[in-house]
Amino acid sequence: DVSDPYVTVDTVARGKKTARLVKTSVINDDLNPTWRESFNISLCHECDSLYFCVKDLDLVATDFMGSMSIRIEDVLNQKELKGWYPLQGKSGKPAGELEIHLRFVSAEELTATNEVPDVIFPLRSGCGYRPYQDAHTPKVSPITDVVARDGRPYDPPQLWIDTAKAIKEAQKFIYIWGWAVWADLEMVREDDSKDKWETLGEILKQKAQEGCRVLVMVWDEYMSSDFNPVGLMGTHDEQTEAYFKGTNVTVFKCPREKSGHAAKMGDAFMAKTTYTHHQKGVLVDAAIPNAGMLSKGRRIIGFMGGIDLTDGRYDTPDHSLFKTLKTKHKNDFYCNVTLANTGDTGPREPWHDIHCYYDGEIALDLLKNFEDRWEKQNSSQKHLLLNISQKNGFVVDWSRPEDDSSSWSCQLFRSINSDSVSFSRDIFDKVNVRKGRRYDDSIQKAYIHHIRRAKRYIYIENQYFLGSCHSWLKHETLKAPNTVPIELCARVERAIDNDEEFKVYICIPLHPEGEPTSAAVQEILRWQSRTMEMMMDRIARMLHKKGLNDKHPTDYLMFFTPTKQESPDDVPSELAAPKPNSVAEKSRKSLRYMIYVHSKLAIFDDEYMIVGSANINERSLNGNRDSEMCVGAFQPAFTKEKCGDGEIEGDVRTFRLALWAEHCGKTMPEHLRANSDECMKAIRQMADENQASYIADEPKGTKSHWMSYPLNYGKDGTVSSLENCKDYPDTGGLIIGKASDFLPNSITT
Repeated sequence: DVSDPYVTVDTVARGKKTARLVKTSVINDDLNPTWRESFNISLCHECDSLYFCVKDLDLVATDFMGSMSIRIEDVLNQKELKGWYPLQGKSGKPAGELEIHLRFVSAEELTATNEVPDVIFPLRSGCGYRPYQDAHTPKVSPITDVVARDGRPYDPPQLWIDTAKAIKEAQKFIYIWGWAVWADLEMVREDDSKDKWETLGEILKQKAQEGCRVLVMVWDEYMSSDFNPVGLMGTHDEQTEAYFKGTNVTVFKCPREKSGHAAKMGDAFMAKTTYTHHQKGVLVDAAIPNAGMLSKGRRIIGFMGGIDLTDGRYDTPDHSLFKTLKTKHKNDFYCNVTLANTGDTGPREPWHDIHCYYDGEIALDLLKNFEDRWEKQNSSQKHLLLNISQKNGFVVDWSRPEDDSSSWSCQLFRSINSDSVSFSRDIFDKVNVRKGRRYDDSIQKAYIHHIRRAKRYIYIENQYFLGSCHSWLKHETLKAPNTVPIELCARVERAIDNDEEFKVYICIPLHPEGEPTSAAVQEILRWQSRTMEMMMDRIARMLHKKGLNDKHPTDYLMFFTPTKQESPDDVPSELAAPKPNSVAEKSRKSLRYMIYVHSKLAIFDDEYMIVGSANINERSLNGNRDSEMCVGAFQPAFTKEKCGDGEIEGDVRTFRLALWAEHCGKTMPEHLRANSDECMKAIRQMADENQASYIADEPKGTKSHWMSYPLNYGKDGTVSSLENCKDYPDTGGLIIGKASDFLPNSITT
């Protein structure tokens, strides 16, 4: 029984280790170990050197065996380092050698095109793609005030109407997978006189009876049971399984667990109880367009993004609090913020989200993702997967002509590890390894790639926003190292240094779901404010360095949050009186509530967009925690290369303008140039006015939703509480957040 060595690699700045980049697998009982492990790392760190340390894993403690360092200056100058490097023990004596091969590639070399390199799924051309805002988007102003690229008023698609239609028209298969699936979901709610509408469960049972292969893969929430079928997280997994029992619909409750005998008991329990399968998707077969009555071939289409097929997600860009409680939401009251609210008192929790439709070759990649997950964790039922082949009537290679104006190029990205999917040897160079477990973190790579490639502006909507803890002004956790926030900073700093017009707009919820006074919500808010503070501080320091004393960090970076303020006329008279001194009573008086942002969206330069299930936090971007998927998409006819210095005026831009019309309650001419000072100033002025209105005591109905996130952003980059609003109105809870004394950071990052 000899040493069980493994290697870690850390960045070092000013003599201190700042971030863990690599942790290899452990090789048992070996004094001459060979790892043969490769790592593809995106660096955006203040770093003087890389510190390589060989350690011995024992049952009780970890022993130091030897270390060596490589100066970043040598990495930058030589680009490639290869060979044996001497290790030093504790006393400085020789302790063996370590063989490494290190290659540095600059960001400029990697970001020449929209295709993200060195990931599993390549860029697919000839695809169909259509983004959606919210589950249902009526064709009304201000959305239809947006002028589309053909010069006509924007005609917004309607997600759940389109999804229900696609499911009903399927003939061969329907695959649904999600964090939550609710059989009682009413997707199409057009006639308010009905007591109830057709449910998802009824549709799926009917399709399965007709001969469609219907497979539903839902996350198996560990805390749900026969006694609590809704689940602690409200996923309905037990209810869904029970609903379809004895029918032709197959439900697989898919656990998030660590596989293999090497999984530590604590790590395995954390994965099973804390981490989730967070992907959300639908795949069906569909007719070949314009093929005529003689064609019997079928193609594959689908829907994916942030919207689960479950309760509380049905909403429109109006995001009502009270007035739809007895109409559109009469069978679907949802409020996971102030838990005592009811459908008789209100308010409901408004829900803002983003989803998309896709077809063409990208659909085959989404299909492979579903099939691989099903086979890995449900091998006993892999025979239920339909053979998608030409022999079975599928036109597998169907795609749109690349010169078609409706053609998009799309690329699939994931966060997922070998617990949930198998990686073939031919793609080992496209995945990373940690503790011997292979994982795909291509979603984070995609964000980094397109942040670096952006020339004018970046717009982000996300349920969470935290990370880059290695650069925080106060190091309170090491569990949030994703580099998306620091990459955004670096891009803004480069713009300031080069005197470029560049803006970053970030839209987040007022606070995470749950009681805002709870320990978990408070700690997440703490990490969020630490992230904001780091970003504002870096931008302020760059402005000072350039002598731009008339500029403010918020001229380049702003955080917005949507809220709803209604008027007394919006409250139905038949609603019951809320309990005295409850949050519901306070909300009834103030007629205000947050609009919960559940989106996972990024738009770059009106050219490229990322839509999916991944949040900007460690759970979603790490690759070893929650399983996620995103699709990046652009129109080849509307790129930087095609449009040059002119505005990019394709469908990405139209969608962004429609989104901003929803948030601002109107179209604004300043929106046309998102990178301009005029645009940032106009939105910030409106958002500041909405903030003042929201925190006032008197209710005031407003059409616009965006308000400035309620913290004080100093010219010197400091981030602090507002003097007149340190706690959330009506609910309480520190807006700037507070770290917990007992929660594991892995839960809140």
